[in-house]
Amino acid sequence: MNIFDLKEWKLKDITGIYHKWQNMNEDRVLWKLGTLPPGLMTFYGLTHPLNKSWHVLGLGYNPSVDRSEIENAAVVHYNGNMKPWLEIAMTKYRSYWSKYVKYDHPYLRSCKLHE
Repeated sequence: MNIFDLKEWKLKDITGIYHKWQNMNEDRVLWKLGTLPPGLMTFYGLTHPLNKSWHVLGLGYNPSVDRSEIENAAVVHYNGNMKPWLEIAMTKYRSYWSKYVKYDHPYLRSCKLHE
């Protein structure tokens, strides 16, 4: 999870730094694929950890996440393969996602989402 100070972002030209790393790797010599390496280099030394309770991980793979952690978190993260909209989702965590989904929305009606 990331929270950004947009004034600092502009002051430090974070977008420019990120693009510089991307351009330096145009021939894919520094890293093969992905956006994680340039992001890690761009933000090196500029990040601060958040308290673990802000961001609860594991709702897409860990059946043992404590419900009190989920209820008290600012953000819940369905990292892992069992996303709440898939048939293989862990149903015990699906409601934290599905309560915000507008299933009657025209775009979602054509999807095979599980309530």
